Formats: sequence, structure tokens, C-alpha cells
Amino acid sequence: MSAGPGHLAVDGAEIPARLLRAVVDEAARGLAACSAGPGRAVAVDPAGGTVIVVAALAAARVGAPLVLCPRRGRGPGSGAVALLSATNPVDVLVRPCEPDPEHMLPDDAAAVFWTSGSSGQAKAVVLSRAALDYQSAATRDRLGLYSGDTLVLPLPLSHAYGFSVLGMWQRYGPGMHLLTAPHLGRTLGALHDPRTTSLDGVPSFYAMMLRRARQDKEVRRRLRELRFRNCGGAVLPAALAEEFRSFVGADLYDGYGLTEAGPNVAISAPGAVRPGSVGPPLAGTDVRIAGDGEIQVRGPGLMTGYHRDPEADAAAFTGDGWLRTGDLGSLDDGYLYVRGRAKEIIIVHGETFAPADVEDVLCRHDGVVDAAVVGLPGADARGDTVVAIVEPADGAAATPDDLRTACRRDLPPALRPRVVHLVRALPRLANGKLDRRRVRRLAETLRR
Repeated sequence: MSAGPGHLAVDGAEIPARLLRAVVDEAARGLAACSAGPGRAVAVDPAGGTVIVVAALAAARVGAPLVLCPRRGRGPGSGAVALLSATNPVDVLVRPCEPDPEHMLPDDAAAVFWTSGSSGQAKAVVLSRAALDYQSAATRDRLGLYSGDTLVLPLPLSHAYGFSVLGMWQRYGPGMHLLTAPHLGRTLGALHDPRTTSLDGVPSFYAMMLRRARQDKEVRRRLRELRFRNCGGAVLPAALAEEFRSFVGADLYDGYGLTEAGPNVAISAPGAVRPGSVGPPLAGTDVRIAGDGEIQVRGPGLMTGYHRDPEADAAAFTGDGWLRTGDLGSLDDGYLYVRGRAKEIIIVHGETFAPADVEDVLCRHDGVVDAAVVGLPGADARGDTVVAIVEPADGAAATPDDLRTACRRDLPPALRPRVVHLVRALPRLANGKLDRRRVRRLAETLRR
């Protein structure tokens, strides 16, 4: 039974329920005046957090799809008849748009996301209301979430991971601390709220939290006491998961998904944790491993397709209807293990390897915050040249020679990086994930 949204705080400021209802009511009236409804979308300015919350609630009220505009490169589009924006957290404006009739969405469309484009051309992913409802219900059931929980969400709502957490808040009544940026001080403030029971973040965020926990035993205690410490958005390095478990005394609940799958495919949870695994697939979602090692998915959470892109649709699905994820992995006793992107494989001497095999070793080093590894075409018959780009911790004395020594100790010769570069910060997307396209370009530049 849906409980409806619970209490809400944005960047540390509580938004009274009565005020939120009034703003949503006004926004819904504005959307109705713009003829928003089934197939006639509402676009939202991604610059703030509260405006997306209001847009999600108001769009659902009038039955309109919500177009989540990324911060760069895309306008309203996709048949949007209205655009929501805000000048402050509760001053939400509805502006009419001139829709292109040829780009109206299907009547069952509920949300449109643009893929990150980190490994190819960005495409508009269309998800149905039924897919979003399924995702919220299946994720809530896996975690054991209930209305007495309070979520801390330092992730952008314009991306599928953050929006999926918002969906559980919207439907099932937990409270939420929404952070419009992964701000350490505000995150710690939300953690110290005695109501807080759940935290979501990407691996690099948890690496930052672990460093803070080493400096502050109270942070360590609060992390340990949380019911959920959910991690997604990128491959969780095994070394980080082990270090967090050892020092904090609690597990990170890793998960796996992609925008085209709604996004969650598999999630670890209390009682369902295995080292190195992202957990079992959600109830109702089927996963298989193709002959080449690719993870393929089928279930009620999948996209209806890419908007007006039949060629991309044909490439995304197998002949028998399974979604091609482009990720490599394996299944063991019902648990899914993810090795990396198929397009990012490293080929040396005819053997294929995942970048994560090298990144895990580099991230075990005390002086490393994060690492990205790519295989660049080599000049000899051995295959790819392994290039590692490493983000060191502040004040760390790690050198490329130190990291090469660690790789010689823990990796076979084919996987040892021939080039190691230290950079102040690895390039990232707005949702905190590594921007693999920029990493590759950087590696190509540094190798010259």
C-alpha cells in the first residue's frame, strides 16, 4: 500500500509538508493549464533538487511524463509542453513550451532520461509508469525499506540512480535528506540526524566517507549504525569494500543497474551480501550471461525503448527480447558479479581482461583515492598497452614506481600497466561516475 512521500529536507533545510503540498498543487495547476498529460511531457531544470521533487509529484498528478534534462547539452525536447524551473527551493515556475508534434511520447511514458554518453552517443531512454512502479516496489522489498526510514541522498535526481531513490520516497513514505551536491559537511549533518537510517552514494563518495571516518570516530559509529549503506553508479572496488567492512564494521550494499533497465537490476541487502558480488537480481528480473560474457537482462523494469531511434532499439535488444547491457559478468548460485564494460575490455596476447582487474589492485594502495585503467592499441603484437591514471589522496606520497611495484606483486605480466600517471582529479560525470570517454582521451594524450 502506497504511503505517499515522507518528510523532506533539502541541503539541511526542512521543507514543511504543508508548504510542499501547496507548491505541488500550484505546479499541477500550471501544468494542467499547459495541457500536460499522457504523452505530453513536462521538462525540468536540473540545476536544483527541490524543483525535480515538485516536478515528479506534479507530473504524476496530471499523468504527464517527466523529461529529466541533464546539466549540459540537451533542452526540453521529447514533446514537452511545459518547463519547470526554480529561483529558490520553493519558488517553482511553470513555463509553457512549444512542443514538436512529431516528438510526442507514448501515453504510458512516465520518465525520459538521457544516457550519460560516457561510452557512446547519448540517447533518450523512455521508461513507463509500470516500469517505475515495479522498480520502486522491487527495490523496497529487497532492502526491507519501510515508512519509518529516513534516506540520505547526495546524488543528482536527473540521473536514474538518484531518481529511483526519489521514487521510493514518493511512493512509500520514508523521510529524505536531499543534497543537491555531494557536500561532505551537509552529508555529515544528515547522518547525525537520529532519524537517518539509509545512505546512498557512488564508490568515490564512500572512499571520501571512509577517510572521514578514520578521522572522526562519531562518523564511524553513525556509518556502522545505518540500516543501509547502498552503493552504485560504478564498479565498487573490492579493496574499498573490504577496507570499509574491516574499519567501519559494516557492509556496503553494492548494486548494479543501468538507465535502460529502469535502473536497478541486482542489489545486495542485509542477508544478501557476498564479497565481489552486486547481489541477486531483483524479484521479477531475469539475468543471463551470453557466450561472450555479456550480462543480458529481461523484466518489467526495462525501457520501452530509445525515443524515436529504432536502429538503437534494434541494437539494444537480442532477437528474443533480452536487453544487451554491454557489461561483462558472471552468475554464481544466483548472485551476479560484474567485471566491467565489454567496450572497455583490455586485450593482451589474445586474452581479454576487465579494467577493474587492475583498478582493484591500484585502489588497495593507501595513497590512492581512485584509479581508471584503459587499454590503448599497442605498436607490437602483444596487443593493448595498459595505461593507469590514478587520483592520489591528499598529501599522499605514492609514486608511479610504488604503484608499478604493487602491480608487479599482484598482477600477471599481461595486466601490469606500462604507463602510470598521477592526476589531481579523475574526470567524472555529474552523477559522480568516472567519465570513461574523457579518461580514454586523457590516457591517449598522456601517452604521447
